[in-house]
Amino acid sequence: MKKLVCLFIPTVLLLSSFGPTATVEDHNYQVLLDGKPIGTYTANRTEVNGTVNFRVETKTAAGLIRPSEHKLVLLTSYSDSKLISSTTKTWIDETLETSFGIQWEGDRYITHQGEDEMELCKELVSYSSACVYFDEPIGRSTIFNERYAMDLEVVDLGDHRYEMILPDGGKERYAYKNGKVIKAELMKSFTTITLNVLP
Repeated sequence: MKKLVCLFIPTVLLLSSFGPTATVEDHNYQVLLDGKPIGTYTANRTEVNGTVNFRVETKTAAGLIRPSEHKLVLLTSYSDSKLISSTTKTWIDETLETSFGIQWEGDRYITHQGEDEMELCKELVSYSSACVYFDEPIGRSTIFNERYAMDLEVVDLGDHRYEMILPDGGKERYAYKNGKVIKAELMKSFTTITLNVLP
């Protein structure tokens, strides 16, 4: 039996060495509300054999008397550089609040929200908001946003800085260094949320 185990382990290691190799990239940020730390934001990109998966997660706690915990998870998958699926979920104090999905059905995108399905008149997407933290949007005038299921205008502010206009009138700004987002800002009417890259 011992001899069999000794032969089995090297064989498994040999076979696994010929399997697919994954490329993993992580970016971590501190979240600040009007300059006060309230949580964390992580962006992960994993690539295996032409399939790229993005996971974006934010955890925050804010409130004057009893802080509410907010969590958002965005999962987006690309195959051959095309968006094939995306799911966005939000929780408040561990209770699921929203769930929204997009799926490529071979000739069109379908959106899912609860029991509701809707066809999205949209060509194949090659770049979306999940990509922003890993690929500077050089030369782009729009970015597809998975949460809004629509293209949003992006403006090049120069010096590797960009501004995206949100449907509610808010703005998101991104600053890059060596192709990596080092600072992001979400500006609403009366507040600003800032992401500062962690070392």
